[in-house]
Amino acid sequence: MYKFNQTLKKVVILGIDGMDYSITKKLIEEGRLPNLSALMKKGDFLALGTVMPPESVVVWTSLMTGLNPGGHGIFGFILNNFENYNLFLSFSETTISSNKINIRSFNKGVSFWNILTKHNIPCYIYFFPNAFPPEKINGKILSGMGVPDITGVLGKYSFYSVKGRSNFEEEAQGRYVYVQDNKGVIDTSLYGPKIMSGEFIQETKIPIKIFIDEKRKGIKIVLQGKSLFLGCQEWSQWERVSFSLDKFKKARGIVKFYLKSISPYLELYVSPVNINPEEPIFAISYPSSYSKKISQEVGLYYTQGIPHDTWALSRGVLGEEAFLSHVDNILAEKQKILFNEFSKFKRGLFFFYVDTLDTMQHMFWRYTDSQHPLYEDSAKYKNKITEYYEKIDLMIGRLMERLDEQSTLIVLSDHGFGNYRKSVHLNRWLADNGYLFLRNGAKDSDVFSERIDWSKTKAYAIGFGGIYLNRVNREVYGIVTDAQIGKLKDEIKDRLMVFYDMDKQQKVIKNIYKSEDIFQGVYIKDAPDLFVGFNDGYRASWETALGMAPDKILVDNMKKWSGDHLIDASLVPGVIFANKKINLEKPHII
Repeated sequence: MYKFNQTLKKVVILGIDGMDYSITKKLIEEGRLPNLSALMKKGDFLALGTVMPPESVVVWTSLMTGLNPGGHGIFGFILNNFENYNLFLSFSETTISSNKINIRSFNKGVSFWNILTKHNIPCYIYFFPNAFPPEKINGKILSGMGVPDITGVLGKYSFYSVKGRSNFEEEAQGRYVYVQDNKGVIDTSLYGPKIMSGEFIQETKIPIKIFIDEKRKGIKIVLQGKSLFLGCQEWSQWERVSFSLDKFKKARGIVKFYLKSISPYLELYVSPVNINPEEPIFAISYPSSYSKKISQEVGLYYTQGIPHDTWALSRGVLGEEAFLSHVDNILAEKQKILFNEFSKFKRGLFFFYVDTLDTMQHMFWRYTDSQHPLYEDSAKYKNKITEYYEKIDLMIGRLMERLDEQSTLIVLSDHGFGNYRKSVHLNRWLADNGYLFLRNGAKDSDVFSERIDWSKTKAYAIGFGGIYLNRVNREVYGIVTDAQIGKLKDEIKDRLMVFYDMDKQQKVIKNIYKSEDIFQGVYIKDAPDLFVGFNDGYRASWETALGMAPDKILVDNMKKWSGDHLIDASLVPGVIFANKKINLEKPHII
């Protein structure tokens, strides 16, 4: 793609998740992004083609390895174990016990920093998605997307309230804890890792005492011998906590509190307990001491790989203003790390990842899309996405000021963005058209593998657009023979391609791809047999991702998660900027 001058010693890459080509181009033309405009004039700016499916974990893993998904084995956020139909996240899997910690990566490709290390080129990699666990390289790595919270999951908040939904309720993304107010004093617990204790799984916890102060309009929180005061609508700083795994071993974490209200009743948000970078329970960096060194120089920071708590906003646990403060805090932490570490960079490759724009577009798109079911013409929020593009432009400008003549700068994104107005329940379509059969009395609360009658089912959908045939010699209860595969793929594709939204008078699907048409590599056998490329405005439902089949095929998207990129890849190109000319007319991320 580039012709490099051999005297150049530095390549700097900024990965800006979700930076959209059309939005960026428009804002440059309006004079809103002066630093990116200057970068374009000095070098180049083009749309960057993305992979199908344009899911962040897929695209970044493709960039990391230079491979198509068929070569690295990551086909989406959610993958399928064909031996038992159990679903699992494509990020690494972390299990914690009192005497052992297991971390397993599902990426089967080789990273470019591994290759550069073999050629004695130093690499400095910060927050690259799916780069966990960190590899031993010539240089340094601070892992990002894929690093769990202290419990081993991607991030689970807690919400404490006197107005309870149940005494103890747990959801995949958050936990609701009902507490009793005893004359202004509340005793409760903060929950940590689950560990094996003999034959049983035991959840670790530490006590919290909360004192409500009506006069000061806040609360005092006491935990592990420390206390802090928190006013209403205020975020705390990071607080250090530790959980005992056994008599000798502790899991040390950091946590933030946000006091939503004390009147008429207490509502307290507690962030996922992040791994303490000063004393991580397992390595989140290479060298393993590097995460501590960074915290000593810039302060504590989010180690959780997906730090933005979008589910807390979606469920009303956090309001818009609290969420924006949360986003700003994360961006401020990342910029401290960026400029602190870049000041030491002398030679090799420097990569830094920022996910602010992706988050803002997912959650605030509803203020820009007048056709969205939750659209609100809000003077306060309608320009928020633009404001964050401007913040990223300022960050890029600060970095450009620090470049020397021996540096090549590349700014790129994994995908763009589109509208998400309606959800498509693909499994309901498959069921209504005779390809999928539910067990009698099956409920969505049942696990995926037990929900479906596999003896009759020919096809099923999981993830955000993948359709799998229930194949003999692949799925444990497969019924589709090799001789039937080609005809069945054609049949499902042809019937889905005419799927029409009668309300909007438009086609729901732009294209449907056969696995052999978009995937290449030794792991194509594990790929979805078909992948749906939705038209703008449509997306596979959250329920589809988990294999559910609600009653209707097409429903309005009534969630604050209102913008998305899980549509046809041709509709959501990313961007690429460079301070040198790009020698391709249509560059692609791999």
